[in-house]
Amino acid sequence: MGEEPTGFKRIIDDLKRRKVFRVAVVYVLGAWILIQIADATFEPLNLPAWSTSLVLWLLALGFPVAMILAWALDVTPEGIKRTPAVEPEGESTQPDISTEPSIAVLPFADMSEDKDQDHFCEGMSEEIINALAKIREVHVASRTSSFQFKETSMDIEAIGRQLKVNTVLEGSVRKAGEQLRVTAQLIKVEDGYHIWSESFDRELKDVFGIQKEIAENVARAFKLTLSDSETRAIERQPTNNIEAYEYYLRGRRHFFQLSESGWAISREEFSRAIELDPDYALAFAGLADCFSFLYMYADSSASNRLQAETNSRLALQLEPELASVHASRGLALSLGKRHEEAEKAFTRAVEIDPKLFDAYYFHARHAFAQGKFEKAAELFEKASEVRPDDYQAISLLAQVYRTLGREKEGKEASLKTLEAIEKHLLANPTDSRALCFGSMSLFDEDRDDEGSEMLRRAIAADPDDAMNMYNVACVYSRTGKIEEAIDCLEQSVGKGMAEIDWMVNDSDLDNLRDHPRFKKLVIAAGGA
Repeated sequence: MGEEPTGFKRIIDDLKRRKVFRVAVVYVLGAWILIQIADATFEPLNLPAWSTSLVLWLLALGFPVAMILAWALDVTPEGIKRTPAVEPEGESTQPDISTEPSIAVLPFADMSEDKDQDHFCEGMSEEIINALAKIREVHVASRTSSFQFKETSMDIEAIGRQLKVNTVLEGSVRKAGEQLRVTAQLIKVEDGYHIWSESFDRELKDVFGIQKEIAENVARAFKLTLSDSETRAIERQPTNNIEAYEYYLRGRRHFFQLSESGWAISREEFSRAIELDPDYALAFAGLADCFSFLYMYADSSASNRLQAETNSRLALQLEPELASVHASRGLALSLGKRHEEAEKAFTRAVEIDPKLFDAYYFHARHAFAQGKFEKAAELFEKASEVRPDDYQAISLLAQVYRTLGREKEGKEASLKTLEAIEKHLLANPTDSRALCFGSMSLFDEDRDDEGSEMLRRAIAADPDDAMNMYNVACVYSRTGKIEEAIDCLEQSVGKGMAEIDWMVNDSDLDNLRDHPRFKKLVIAAGGA
């Protein structure tokens, strides 16, 4: 073990880190040159005799000013910034951030003249997240977690602490016609220094090349050597049609609104992308997901389910080695109760990409809907490991633990759920799903007043949404409000909620099982 540095040594180290010695040397050399110039030119110019003395005094007075500025400020590619302080060893207030490579990719800022490229900026950030997630040695914060800091005033250090990453990638996009200017910088959370920074001035058609170069530069900054499969995954270009790509990005943005109106718009955007590029596998998968979600939460018509199956099959035919395509296929097949085929699709997705959250999460929901709670627990655990900042997987895991009688683990998962939801609601205060899940966890912790208030906010946020009404019913059921729970369930089913198998196996509704209205509702909805 090395010796603990003395106070004097720490001061010397800090002077070196802040480049004070370097500035001092440069200043002295510059002063010497100025004195030589003054000595050689002042007399021929007939300047007063005291002029040389004045220069000496000004240079002497300027020296401490230069040292103070060197101590306080640092010149970076983004301009002059305050030099971050380094806390003495053993006195850091930062939570433990793993030394393993970890990164959060913030949504790139829209620097376009009309400020109408949000979809493109978010899409570029998401594509970089997806590319980096292919590198097994790197932990990448999820899109949901990183994007909550869009246009935030928080500094990089605070963002890094909250997301438990040791680097942050931020950047900007300026798009004008067919020209594209992208800037990106990788910043070390610990001290705010730029590890890497670069600007790209390219044509719009080169956007995939830019994304690839950024991902490769991040890997290089982490001193990682990419495997052949990782390199191929990063280099994969989803389409040659840039216009189709833009429609795809718009579709993704609306999809993540997780609402009936959002999925309807998203469906149109994906369809337009497919018209422009009939071989665009990701657009077919996105379209399949829209129909799957519409079927589950808004319109349980057979046509939506069949459209989900058809489009996922077409996506799979086009790109059989894309993990996300297999996950979309598994979700669509699960809605049609094609259980074995769905299991194979989810399993194949994980074989291709062991870090794909959707594959674990929807596989877990599929197991839950069949009453396979042990398997659901294992899969929700994996989903939470892959995306520890996601509140949905950990919340449902808490429920599964309770269903299995694993009360201690259920309690721990419930506390983690609250922590994740509190962070999520800071940026998404009207997210009705998060509010419902948070309300349930608060009631579990005997914080009834807070739980009631959060439930009120959930209902007010989206009173006509089928999925929201189902979640409200679950909270009412768990808290003994039986009639109110069944009222909400009837609204949910009436509005198109189609996950009847889930309802039949949902332990949150156990208090309703013997109620005649509940039995009648299950039968009417097509359950056993």
